[in-house]
Amino acid sequence: MPQDGQEFSPFPVEDSNVRAAVTGLPAKIRPALRWYTIRRLNHDAHTIDVDVVTHGDNGPGTHWIRKAQPGDTAGIYTGQARWQEPRKSQLLLADASALPALWHILEHYEAFSPDALGGVDVVALIASDDEIEDGFEETWSGKVRSLTMISAPHEEHIARARQLLDSRFAPDTAPDSVWVSGEGDLAKAVRAIAVHDWGVPREDVIWSVYWIQGKPRP
Repeated sequence: MPQDGQEFSPFPVEDSNVRAAVTGLPAKIRPALRWYTIRRLNHDAHTIDVDVVTHGDNGPGTHWIRKAQPGDTAGIYTGQARWQEPRKSQLLLADASALPALWHILEHYEAFSPDALGGVDVVALIASDDEIEDGFEETWSGKVRSLTMISAPHEEHIARARQLLDSRFAPDTAPDSVWVSGEGDLAKAVRAIAVHDWGVPREDVIWSVYWIQGKPRP
């Protein structure tokens, strides 16, 4: 995303390392870099849909998107998805920042492996109702094995998630794989529960830090 008043200029990316390529650009033209999940791709219209959680004007993504107008330019560089469809049961846990990715995963299940939705447990953590897309619970609650919405202040998310997971899962009832994305400490805490408390193999726990409480994401 270009700096204010600038147009985006493509730049070469070697070895698929976009961050290194951006860092190597002169500061006066260096664009901001963020990762987003493509919700939908329309080949005929040549468009993509990307959901962006706006939370003030502190991050580069929200700063750009709140000011963007039709015709403004930005660069899109593709990467490898962190999620891969499991063979058995799976826990999907996300806070508001990762809910677009969570919805996309569920849509993938529905399109390609609808029967597998019966082995999926979903946990969504939000601070208020306006952080979640309308119809989320109604769309998926009858299709997945379980769907739990936790509405609480951000500082309570780790404790509330642990309380729920401790009450619902144990080593002999744990999901075969886990996907957790959102705030850094939340993602790390859920990963630790899955690996150390339930015994889920590390390679079957996919975790991604979308943001870090109290400081900007590198």
